[in-house]
Amino acid sequence: MKREIYISNLAFSYHNFNLLKKIVKNYNLQGIDFAPINLWRNWENLKIKILKLENFLKKNKIKINAVQGIFYKKDFNLFDDKTLTKKKISKHIIMIINMCKKIKCNKIIIGSSNFRKKGNLDLKKADDIFVKFFSKYKNILRKKKIIFCIECIPSKYGEDYLHDFNHLVRLIKKINSSQIRINFDTSIYHFNKFNFNYFKKNQKLIKNIQVTEPNFKMFTKLSKKNLDFAKKLKRYKKFNKISLEIISKKMNNLRLKRSISVFKKYYIN
Repeated sequence: MKREIYISNLAFSYHNFNLLKKIVKNYNLQGIDFAPINLWRNWENLKIKILKLENFLKKNKIKINAVQGIFYKKDFNLFDDKTLTKKKISKHIIMIINMCKKIKCNKIIIGSSNFRKKGNLDLKKADDIFVKFFSKYKNILRKKKIIFCIECIPSKYGEDYLHDFNHLVRLIKKINSSQIRINFDTSIYHFNKFNFNYFKKNQKLIKNIQVTEPNFKMFTKLSKKNLDFAKKLKRYKKFNKISLEIISKKMNNLRLKRSISVFKKYYIN
């Protein structure tokens, strides 16, 4: 099996289509994981922006594997009990779902520590809110054939709620929908002990994989944890798409080229 390789556009900070096209074509990638605000800067005039993106992708035969960063620059919190806030969140999520349908992308990654910062809220209460909130989208996700891929984030990155893989698994099982699954980011491998048997046991719940180095650094030299993950992942043929996630504020072509080359070496076959 030869995997399709994608890269998050968080790896390059310039806001234009030409660079996106250049990265995908020059490095022989299948496409990108798309963070809208890293291309558009803001959420204004979305209908026009989405139409331009749709035409660009079609013309250049570039795929979007998943949309990420959907709450960036949005002051949303899942645990805010104000009705107006909940309505704003839902309106934004529906807009993202419709955008994905337009650009032929069937996965939406939901991370964002700010969006689900629970503070002093009781964990059981937070779980009840979480399950109830995401359960509301089961029907529209099924209808639109879109999957929410919810991400576990290490507490090292400021996450105070979903920083334990087993906790996320329990919540996904409670929601009980084939359209709400897991984005497995290797960042949870870096800072805590992780028993790979958990991955094996719950692989049917995992619908997207992103590989990151600690603190989202360039991929020029793999950590021992990512080397271990790459080796073990070869046993799992069902994961035929995998993404590299780097966050870079300054473009460095040589280091990016090296990162993609190293990523392909360990993850493409």
